[in-house]
Amino acid sequence: MKRLALRVDTLACEADETTVLDDLLAHDGVIAAEIDLERETLSLAYDEHKTTKSALLDHLRFFGLVATPVRTLA
Repeated sequence: MKRLALRVDTLACEADETTVLDDLLAHDGVIAAEIDLERETLSLAYDEHKTTKSALLDHLRFFGLVATPVRTLA
């Protein structure tokens, strides 16, 4: 399992948060996702055998979100 922290500047409200979390959790390989609206960050845990950091960033872009990696967590 890998973890990824992202800054998501385009996330604006709790309604967006629910939609993004639902979409991410439906993505094959995503184990957990958490959003901090105050800090505009998204934390992900994913199975690196089922998906990649690049695929996750592409998935977010598809839904109109601009996400930039903050750091990769062990």
